[in-house]
Amino acid sequence: MNFEALKMNIIYVLKESQVKLGYTENSARLNYPLDSLNRLLETSLTADEMDSALRAFCEYVMGELGDVKLSDYEGQYTFVIPSEGTRFVHENVQDSGFLSELIELLQSGRAKTIDDLLAVFRKYSDNVRCVEAQEDEFNYVVWFADGKPDSFRYCVDVDLGHITYHRLTEGDFNAMEFKI
Repeated sequence: MNFEALKMNIIYVLKESQVKLGYTENSARLNYPLDSLNRLLETSLTADEMDSALRAFCEYVMGELGDVKLSDYEGQYTFVIPSEGTRFVHENVQDSGFLSELIELLQSGRAKTIDDLLAVFRKYSDNVRCVEAQEDEFNYVVWFADGKPDSFRYCVDVDLGHITYHRLTEGDFNAMEFKI
């Protein structure tokens, strides 16, 4: 069971939130469906088995993220990361610069085309992939083929000179069977 992958995903999501919204010393709630947790943990657990595994996971991350609370409802799991966990991420997890630069570009409104966005990706890697999507929700999928500085799939929508993205793990992206 890959507790480290789930821990790092939680940390990356918290860091992205802090970059976008700024850091506040508050708790944070993160929601995960059972299928996503199974992909991150590299398991095929039932809901009952996942409950037990996630209790062990909360013990595993206590030293870094604090006393994480867990609830579940119909296959959706909510992790409540206490303020000491969000503080740990703020004080100990450095952004490679990529995420901060990407978010700043998008928030500023200076990015008007996919090429504007790709310039930031290419600043951090020569190994960028961009594929046009055949989906209504987004136009492109962009990622770092070697997983550096991150391994997420960025589903990018370019609409009337405004760009937004959703960041998915490779496993969740593949499970959604998007047409690209």
